[in-house]
Amino acid sequence: MSFNRSIRHHTLRAETLLPFFDSIFGAVLTLLVFDVPSMLDMSGQYQKLFTPILIYCLTGLIVVLYWFRLRRLIGIAHFLHVPQLLCLGQAVLAICLFPKLSNLVLLYGSERGSIFELTQGQIVNTAYLTALFLFNALCLFFACSLTTRYSYGKFKGKILRCVIRSKLLGFGFLLAMVGAVIFSEGFNNQYIYLVPIVIIAEEVLVAAQFSSLRS
Repeated sequence: MSFNRSIRHHTLRAETLLPFFDSIFGAVLTLLVFDVPSMLDMSGQYQKLFTPILIYCLTGLIVVLYWFRLRRLIGIAHFLHVPQLLCLGQAVLAICLFPKLSNLVLLYGSERGSIFELTQGQIVNTAYLTALFLFNALCLFFACSLTTRYSYGKFKGKILRCVIRSKLLGFGFLLAMVGAVIFSEGFNNQYIYLVPIVIIAEEVLVAAQFSSLRS
């Protein structure tokens, strides 16, 4: 696509943002390590270390998968307009919440509650899932903007449509998890173990579509 010089000051080449996003996601992963609660050093109950470490590893896996997802979309784009840049900026802010939210989930996420008496655990778990939902919504908006802003070939167009379909499936999962956290007394922070599986399943779906188009 030829670049229109009349809109030069209102657009940005997509590839120039990639180092910035790489550094942001790298900082988030670093904060996940430094944000391990001090309870790990308390009471000497080393048999309880496994769950906190597993939760932080899974959260790190979520961040890495989201980095790959967003980087792929930026790589597809040619030029980014101001609304798209704002969308990406909000997605970065949502990712930056993950270290603190994962800390809160570890501290309070196992508390039981009910819809009639919300506990800290339910509020924290809902906030974590809301951050995931927000990031997915922003990625979906960005992917949809790519289909309307530019004219892609058959290959990239199909990939974008597959990415959009996979994100819609992820939305359904996140909404189900929010409902389970709020309305079920026995479901607390177990979604931490399910979210990476669903994200990987979405990426497998996109990869399968990519392979079928390449063949």
